[in-house]
Amino acid sequence: MAQWIVDYLPTWSLIRISGIAAYLLLFAGVLLGIAQGMPAAKGKPKAVMYKWHTRTTWLAFGLGLAHALILYIDHYSPFSWSELLIPFTASVHPIGSGLGTLSFYGLVIVLLSSDLRNKLGRKWWFIFHMLSYPVFIGLLIHGFVTGSDSSNVLMRLMYVFTGLSIIGMTVLRGLMRERKGPEITIGRKPMPTEAPVERNWSEVYQFARVGVGGQEHLK
Repeated sequence: MAQWIVDYLPTWSLIRISGIAAYLLLFAGVLLGIAQGMPAAKGKPKAVMYKWHTRTTWLAFGLGLAHALILYIDHYSPFSWSELLIPFTASVHPIGSGLGTLSFYGLVIVLLSSDLRNKLGRKWWFIFHMLSYPVFIGLLIHGFVTGSDSSNVLMRLMYVFTGLSIIGMTVLRGLMRERKGPEITIGRKPMPTEAPVERNWSEVYQFARVGVGGQEHLK
């Protein structure tokens, strides 16, 4: 019965559907992660974006795992466990498949670091979380190289659009933070405090002159 399911299951279609869906969910997760980190993102919208950032990333992980398992049972071009687990050892598209394996491992690290954020501390969490960028780039190349439908114009446009969107949002976030930075001044003395100091010294000087003149007058 199980063998019959494997033989007649549209595994190749499921491989492509799960792979594309995992990539798009990861794209949404990375985009929401960048957006919720914008200086303008505050309050409830920030909390909602963070919640969906986490959900879409975990869904991408689940579909990526299903994608790998279907590759193993595929009757058309099956992958062995070593080809799936050891990067760049696949007999078909070794570079693209290897990048997919490395990206999956990177995604696992990102998710685990998020769950262990309080124990790792902000510095190490940030370092591990920045792996989201190479993970996304690796999966983009993986899908474009290994996908049987990558020659389709719509698929190419999808990869171009998603890639440029992540780059654009990252640049925009950096520019917004740079604009916000100059507003913060440290160790700078406010100008209004300088005038009273000068005025106080002039008053002391005048008082001293009056005092000296008064003493001479008394003499």
